[in-house]
Amino acid sequence: MCGVSGLITNVPVDLRGHIDAMTDSLAHRGPDDRGVAVFDEAGVALGMRRLSIVDLDGGHQPMWTRDRRFCLVFNGEIYNAPALRSELVALGQRFDTDHSDTEVVLHGFARWGHDLWLRLNGMFAVLIWDSERRVLVAARDRLGKKPLYIARCRGGYALGSELKATLAGPGVAREVDPIALEQYLTFDYVMGPRSMLAGTTKLPGGHFAEVTPDSLRTTHYWRPSAIDVQPAAGAGARLDGLLDHAVERRLMSDVPLGLFLSGGLDSSTVGYYMRRHSDEVHSFSIGFEEEDFDESHYSTVAATALGTKHHLEIFSENRLQDLLPRVAEVLDEPMGDQSILPTYLLSTFTQQHVKVALGGDGSDELLMGYKAYLPLKVAWMMDRVPGLSEFVARIARRCPDTILGRRARGLHFARELRRSPWERLFMVLGHFRGDARGVLAEGVRAHLPTSVLDEPRTQLHACEDARAAEQTVLAYLRGYLQEDILVKVDRASMATSLEVRSPFLDPDLVQFALGLPVDLRLHRRTGKYLLRQIMRDRLPDELIDRRKVGFGVPLNAWLRSSQRDLVLDYLSPDRLRAQGIFDHIAVSGLVNTHLAGEADLGHQLWLLLLFQLWHERWLGTGPPALPPERGREPSPVPEPLS
Repeated sequence: MCGVSGLITNVPVDLRGHIDAMTDSLAHRGPDDRGVAVFDEAGVALGMRRLSIVDLDGGHQPMWTRDRRFCLVFNGEIYNAPALRSELVALGQRFDTDHSDTEVVLHGFARWGHDLWLRLNGMFAVLIWDSERRVLVAARDRLGKKPLYIARCRGGYALGSELKATLAGPGVAREVDPIALEQYLTFDYVMGPRSMLAGTTKLPGGHFAEVTPDSLRTTHYWRPSAIDVQPAAGAGARLDGLLDHAVERRLMSDVPLGLFLSGGLDSSTVGYYMRRHSDEVHSFSIGFEEEDFDESHYSTVAATALGTKHHLEIFSENRLQDLLPRVAEVLDEPMGDQSILPTYLLSTFTQQHVKVALGGDGSDELLMGYKAYLPLKVAWMMDRVPGLSEFVARIARRCPDTILGRRARGLHFARELRRSPWERLFMVLGHFRGDARGVLAEGVRAHLPTSVLDEPRTQLHACEDARAAEQTVLAYLRGYLQEDILVKVDRASMATSLEVRSPFLDPDLVQFALGLPVDLRLHRRTGKYLLRQIMRDRLPDELIDRRKVGFGVPLNAWLRSSQRDLVLDYLSPDRLRAQGIFDHIAVSGLVNTHLAGEADLGHQLWLLLLFQLWHERWLGTGPPALPPERGREPSPVPEPLS
């Protein structure tokens, strides 16, 4: 695991100075090794910081092919590297390292070109300089587990594993993208390929790019839309086998590894398969002194049932609160998932014992474990009735407003039925919903498209050919999983130099799960139904039947008490007027309503507060730099996603 950086430009710049700064900004991602390569004549530089996991002595980067045509820096782990290495050896390829997966990627690309990416089972972000074609190649794993940013810079492009790396490139603009800001306030994250900065994009998962000083061309090599329908008969046995193989693959390591064990079904399932292949498994969880906030009981139950060597640390709530003002250091692009705070604490604790941890991320998206799937399932069923939305609207119009607000609710429901399944998901998950632009200053609103859904609609157009259930799952994978869950885990863990692996996101398992009949995923009101069935006799019922619980924090109470001064400072009318991004009257209304206890608006205030902390840390506190007004049209982004 590493942090990578790259620079390509056609104007004179201090290549060595910039690549050193870009690379060293990622030191937390790779404290074990460092390397850079500078090609002055080509205007190209590559850098990496390494967290040594596999082939500790032989994996130094940058790495070259023998003919010096290709130079590579690589972040990630390739779990089928041994098989690919054997295939390449059979084709006559010589290797210089003992078992480095980095060298497998290097020679694999030299042999197969862009066909390599679909051959890789793992997580990765890779940069390769092709000196013959004079192209910088960038690629990212299918689901976007490892991050990669691409920023326009002076005379070319700066690339890096985190936004902070690209900001160290020459002349990278520090301008807020208004469309990205509205997406963040609406969805809790910025939908790639946008980032919060104008002129900087995220290479989406399942894509590669070819970069020259004058051009950036992105191409998808994988999309989760070609679904092979799985028969119900024997599905449990197939899921069991795929999970077993996915976990076994992710035990590949030359350093100690462990398990994030929350006591939920997903992490307990991963622990079960780890115990199949390991005599000793170290599991890690955290708890809190406050009983209404502590769920460490379940992790202890799971550890006892699995027979793991369990490590539990109990924190005070104050320890968690102390992290809040500093979260912008970990998140150099705002992302509103408040559970990054306990995830960071868990990562810090775990890293004291191991360098790698397995986790349960991905199951809820693929196997319909989230509670949001229930109302969406009702809507899917109603979709089959032609004209139902108009019928509901007619009934609602006849209801007087005084009857418990039924008219308003009925009309709202009818409007939601007219949305596509993936659009419903985006609106269900948001916190500001359709009201985000109400807190933005007039000068920012002038840059916005007609609807915040315009851009996601274009990017997810291929989903519309799928059934309603599949549209929802695909939108979950492309949006919430890639832009929230995986970002949270990557930033929180890599900030502590810990690698996290996700067996549920194994490509074979993903393809299988996408083809499962809906009733095997969401059976009546029970999500992850098939997974619960195969684990029923393997884990205690207390864990199998436990309702889904997030890694949440009591934000509403915090922002009214210990963090009140932070809110009043960063969201003060004077600060907001000087900054010019938010409507200070609208924001003050939210602040006063929340602090008075008239409504719980903690998450909305968290989104605003986090943005302010981020803006001060990374852009400075002066008036915002905004791109020139473009009327009502969205600003251009790389090719539409599918």
